[in-house]
Amino acid sequence: MKQRISGLDLKLLAKELKESLVSYRLTNIYNVADSSKQFLLKFGKPDSKLNVVVDSGSKIHTTTFTRHTPEAPSGFVSKLRKHLKSKRLTALRQIPNDRILVFQFADGLYYLVLEFFSAGNVMLLDENQNILSLQRIVSEHENKVGEKYEMFDSSLFHSETTEDIETVQFSTELVSSWLKEIEEEQNITSSITTVTSEKKKKKKVSIHKLLLRKQPQLSSDLLSNNLKKTGIEPSTRCLEFLGKEQEISTLLTETQDEYIQLIKEKERCGYIVAQKNKNFDSEKHDQELEFIYENFHPFKPFIEEKELDKFRVIEIAGEYNRTVDTFFSTIESNKLALRIQSQEAQAQKRIDDARSANEMKIKALTDIQSSNEHKAELIINNADLVEQAKAAVQNLIDQQTDWSTIEKLIQSEQKKGNKIAKMIEVPLMLKKNKINVRLPLENTLDESSVAIYDRELSDSSDSSDSSESSDSSDSSDSDSDSDSSSHRNTKKSKIRRKIKSTTAQTATVTIDLGLSAYANASQYFTVKKTGAEKQKKVEKNLEKAMKNIEVKIDQQLKKKMKETHKVLKKIRTPYFFEKYNWFISSEGFLVLHGKSPLETDQIYSRFIEDKDVFMSNNFNTHVWIKNPDKTEIPPNTLMQAGVFCMSTSAAWSKKVSSSAWWCYAENVSKFDDHDGVLPSGVYRIKRELEKNELSPSQLIMGIAFLWKIRSDESVPDADDGVTSVPGLDETVNPTKKTDLDNEIPSKIKEENILSLTEMDVENANDFSNLTPNESEFALPKEGELTSIPREENDTKTIATTTISKMSKGVRGKKGKLKKMQRKYADQDDEERLMRLDVLGTLKGIERQEEKERTETLKQEEREYKKAQREKQIEKQVLQFSSNEKVHANYHNFKDQLKPSLTYGDDVVDVIPVFAPWSALLKYKYKVKIQPGSAKKTKSMTEVLRYFMGRNIDNKSEDKETDWPIEHKLIKSINESDLIPLLCVDKLNLSLPNSNKTKTNSKGAPKKQKSGKKSKKRM
Repeated sequence: MKQRISGLDLKLLAKELKESLVSYRLTNIYNVADSSKQFLLKFGKPDSKLNVVVDSGSKIHTTTFTRHTPEAPSGFVSKLRKHLKSKRLTALRQIPNDRILVFQFADGLYYLVLEFFSAGNVMLLDENQNILSLQRIVSEHENKVGEKYEMFDSSLFHSETTEDIETVQFSTELVSSWLKEIEEEQNITSSITTVTSEKKKKKKVSIHKLLLRKQPQLSSDLLSNNLKKTGIEPSTRCLEFLGKEQEISTLLTETQDEYIQLIKEKERCGYIVAQKNKNFDSEKHDQELEFIYENFHPFKPFIEEKELDKFRVIEIAGEYNRTVDTFFSTIESNKLALRIQSQEAQAQKRIDDARSANEMKIKALTDIQSSNEHKAELIINNADLVEQAKAAVQNLIDQQTDWSTIEKLIQSEQKKGNKIAKMIEVPLMLKKNKINVRLPLENTLDESSVAIYDRELSDSSDSSDSSESSDSSDSSDSDSDSDSSSHRNTKKSKIRRKIKSTTAQTATVTIDLGLSAYANASQYFTVKKTGAEKQKKVEKNLEKAMKNIEVKIDQQLKKKMKETHKVLKKIRTPYFFEKYNWFISSEGFLVLHGKSPLETDQIYSRFIEDKDVFMSNNFNTHVWIKNPDKTEIPPNTLMQAGVFCMSTSAAWSKKVSSSAWWCYAENVSKFDDHDGVLPSGVYRIKRELEKNELSPSQLIMGIAFLWKIRSDESVPDADDGVTSVPGLDETVNPTKKTDLDNEIPSKIKEENILSLTEMDVENANDFSNLTPNESEFALPKEGELTSIPREENDTKTIATTTISKMSKGVRGKKGKLKKMQRKYADQDDEERLMRLDVLGTLKGIERQEEKERTETLKQEEREYKKAQREKQIEKQVLQFSSNEKVHANYHNFKDQLKPSLTYGDDVVDVIPVFAPWSALLKYKYKVKIQPGSAKKTKSMTEVLRYFMGRNIDNKSEDKETDWPIEHKLIKSINESDLIPLLCVDKLNLSLPNSNKTKTNSKGAPKKQKSGKKSKKRM
């Protein structure tokens, strides 16, 4: 499985990253929870966000999947946040002929260096390329904090030209020289190995290794793929191609052309090679686990026909970043899924092991019972033999014979063939007054059978002896003698083995010398009966133990499932209205509210038209109702928008019941009576009589879930249907154009308004630019300032200039000056300057000149800032008065968002919404919220816990009951995802089917205590 990007991959990824990331701001940096080497870089600019995953030394790519981040960042990430957060990425370069990417932030104020090789690192550099922080300390490199990073210099960012790709002419002579070089190296190594050690094997250089060694700029995967295409195995020994240099030369030329084409082409697609999973079970596992991703390439991989059943090639259209992201993100998702499956398998294995151990215990008890019963029956069937053996030993004991002597006597009798002595096992257990007796089983051979076997054995030996004597006279038949002897030996061994297997079928029984045979049998039956009773108790206890084990393992499994339930989820493209406070009324109208005055102005500038509704209250809270069909707004929608307007204001925290008012948007203006632009979030009502008052609103809100459905018209992972329109058509909306033209101040109307058309639509609607920026109001550079006017000419001397400045603007000293000029006419310039310096006149002149220069700079700075303010005001006026609008398909999201699911719906995602309670009556998942004293985080945790604790219909048929797919999507939501939706202060939850309201009231515990005391008194 491919875990690291190649040099070719890095070139393609760096080119795409440069095109997509430059000019974005780095909003934040995170660790990835699964690895200490992975980082998540979040870039963004208005209406656009990009996430980049960086694995130190291994990979980098943009991602459309979520990554789980720990709560607290590491020290290195904290350092990166301190220096790089909110900085703009101004350039991105790859160091030529190396696997190193350099991110330049804030025009060279900081650099982020990413190395992609085995000992690679992530480094933060300052403007002088000194190392500020390291992700890890690598012993192979001597990079230390404070030292200068010398792998690149400032010239890397000065040139915009792309790196020139060097082409090589692969002639047959060049390839032949490579092969001869390898042949000489192997001859030298072979001669050395024969002298030192003959056992070492000679290392063979494959053709793939040779080509990669000589041409490392070509990708290893590309070389291997082209070798397979031509029918050459990459592991083939290179010396086998001596005499086939032309074939290798053609292969290298084609590979080089393909490499250059991959780098230069703008439109490309990636390919993923998936291998069939051998352990896949269609009944147990998901269909996604049937094939496991194995490799990815920017070129189409070659697969042999015999391996087409084992491999599958998946083509990913679009940028190569998308291919890499799909590969690694899917692998990580499958790892988590396989980890969960392995935990379930381990839990089942533990239960099976415990069950098998219990079965073994029960089986052992059953075997003991059957063995005792069998021994008792043997004693009864062979009672005469048992009595004889017992009597023989008892007689010797009665004669007071030594116990060792008794054992010797029994052994001697066994050698003599005594039948009773053979039954007794030695050594004896006379200390316990017991002996072991071997009793024959039912299928044991009798004496006649043994005699027959003895006769067969003797006959075979006689026949072999006769054949041996007849053949001994003839010396030429030595081979036949050996064959006959071997045949005789095998026949004897077979007969003896047969006798041994039949005669050895006996059972050992312990006999008490103080009891009779039947009494010994009865003792065995008693032991068997007690064993049966013990078995019943063990089975009962084991059944309880198994239940306890299953419960305990199930609890541990659920705990582990909670810890690892998070799976990588594809980032959904949000709708354009999700960046604001919003809800959809019960009649399907979209209601918007800006989270700040700037966002309120942005809504008005981009989306609001004449027939839309503007709603406000005494707390200066503004709400907009979109009316795309230009119909009459229903009263319910106005009432719900009024509740929303009052709840998002200070009336919620003050618990004040007040009313809002509304009017059409054509009655709203952003300009005051003097043609000036009003501050952010402030609007002027043109006709006060057209305002409509609403009845007082009840502050009752709710949190609920909408379900996004994949409809036939919607395209997965597409935009939210928002497109910029370069000016509304006059035939479509002529009144809007004339009204806007009338609102434009006369000064700006006379000017050329080409500045707006030169700006892109995104920047034109970006209200973050309206705030004062340091760069716009900073001091102008020296080149931007006009030079200070100088009255002197180059022909004048320093002294005459000084004297002329002394007499400048002085009245009544003209004659005196003429006298001084005649008096000191013979002085040269140097003497005059010396005299002026001694008198102190020169210092005063310098101070006066410095003062004039400072005043001139201040005046130019004031003029520069004034010009910038005028430009800013002009831009702001143009944004509010231009016909640049954003067209949204408001009917599209109405078809895609549903308050409750029906059978057959293809669910894409779940979207939480915070809306008035009257607008949530059709929602399946909803909780009522009112003003209170509870905190947001705790309340949202209780809401999620309540939803996950409801009953589930596994068949997904009952609409009133929760469905598994719904709980699966809700499980992916955290309380941190719900808190930004709450545009209110502290709250009070009213969970359904609960006796009391969830609040932080302090009076309830006291009442409970008093109740307990009263009960005790009674």
